[in-house]
Amino acid sequence: MITHLELGVSIFAGFAFLISFFITSAGGGFQDLVKITLDNDAAARKRNGVG
Repeated sequence: MITHLELGVSIFAGFAFLISFFITSAGGGFQDLVKITLDNDAAARKRNGVG
């Protein structure tokens, strides 16, 4: 079962992503957002020893 804190964090993260997505899309920087997101994900996986 998901706790209220986990639900709140998930909703906040989703809204934060959508807001940043819309801002960068309006400025034409969508590809940069995707690249940065993928780079950050790869770095996090490497730090955590996953993948």
